[in-house]
Amino acid sequence: MTDRIDVLRLISRQVRWLSAAIVDAANRGRPDDSGVKTGGHQASSASMVDIAVALWFDQLSSRDRISVKPHASPVLHAVNHLLGDLDATYLPTLRAEGGLQSYPSRSKDPDTVDFSTGSVGIGATATVWAAIAHRYLRSHVPEVEPAGRFVALLGDAELDEGAIWEAVADPQVARLGEVLWVVDMNRQSLDRVVPDIAIARLEAMFEAAGWQVLTLKWGRLVSALFEREGGEELRRRLEEMPNEEYQRMLRVAPDDVADRLLAGQDGAAALTRLVLDVPAEQLAAAVRDLGGHDLGLLVDTFAADVDDDRPTVVFAYTVKGRGLPTEGHPQNHSALLSEEQMRTLAHDCGTDLDDPWAPLEPGDAADLCDVRRRVLAREPATAARRCASRATSGTPTASRSPPRPRWAGS
Repeated sequence: MTDRIDVLRLISRQVRWLSAAIVDAANRGRPDDSGVKTGGHQASSASMVDIAVALWFDQLSSRDRISVKPHASPVLHAVNHLLGDLDATYLPTLRAEGGLQSYPSRSKDPDTVDFSTGSVGIGATATVWAAIAHRYLRSHVPEVEPAGRFVALLGDAELDEGAIWEAVADPQVARLGEVLWVVDMNRQSLDRVVPDIAIARLEAMFEAAGWQVLTLKWGRLVSALFEREGGEELRRRLEEMPNEEYQRMLRVAPDDVADRLLAGQDGAAALTRLVLDVPAEQLAAAVRDLGGHDLGLLVDTFAADVDDDRPTVVFAYTVKGRGLPTEGHPQNHSALLSEEQMRTLAHDCGTDLDDPWAPLEPGDAADLCDVRRRVLAREPATAARRCASRATSGTPTASRSPPRPRWAGS
């Protein structure tokens, strides 16, 4: 059988395609004489795909409740579709009347949404208040079953919101080991690239509030280069490189990456030898190998490193527009791929723009989707469980299965 991480990569490729195609269908595929684009966020979705796949297709249980950043709603719908929770007829209906909502909505979306997240920052904090509410209910109603994790996937720009810090700093929150936040650190907001100094400050603020802080900056491919002669110099060069320069490097041809790395590094003999010794394509892949796209690293972190005794925040470094022609572009926030770019993406993802909703071919990826569909299935709630559900995430289902230890995958 194919290695499990390789299977997750196949699913990640499909989710990346579907999330981009959902936005494409809402714009180029829908008749509109107004001249105003329907909108959607292909790049913001793409940066979060691997994080979502590691969770839904390996780590989550039916007891877990998850909040998804507003601009990644196409990823949520793509995941739900692969898990059999959303019919393909809904995929071209983003922002259409009666169709998929602009942002995840519990009351209006046709598929499973645990938290409405249209107001930036509020969706993430809802996981905290849901955890507190569930603890209170469990202490007063013996019939209420245990909850799983309360997970938030949020964009780094959401950490600019004051509501976030009201929740983080609340003294009651430091005891909530069931809360997990994963920050999609693509370091691009609507109109700027976020400087590194802000990231270090954010990490310190969470630590000061009693949270466990895990930072996934580099994937295992580039980390292997760090272990070679000249590797420490390579790490230093990458980590001292301004984000603006790093983002520009992502958009050059593979043959030009070495020149970008060695620019201004006169006298760095070990770094020069290492960079020139690595084939251009491999070097280009290594410099964009960030922790938030390393599925093996993500799975291992969620499975083994998350503390059960306090809330955890994972800063997962990503590239905005990962895998898209607009990858790393400073103006890609609401950019829409052209038909030619969509056809290129379809080819890269092993699918066809003329049949965008074609199901996965029979094989390991389709089999894993089916397994995870059964694992994540939620039973209809009894009266007691409905009470518990409404007091937490509002989701009308819960599992009877016993709670899992930590983040053990299924």
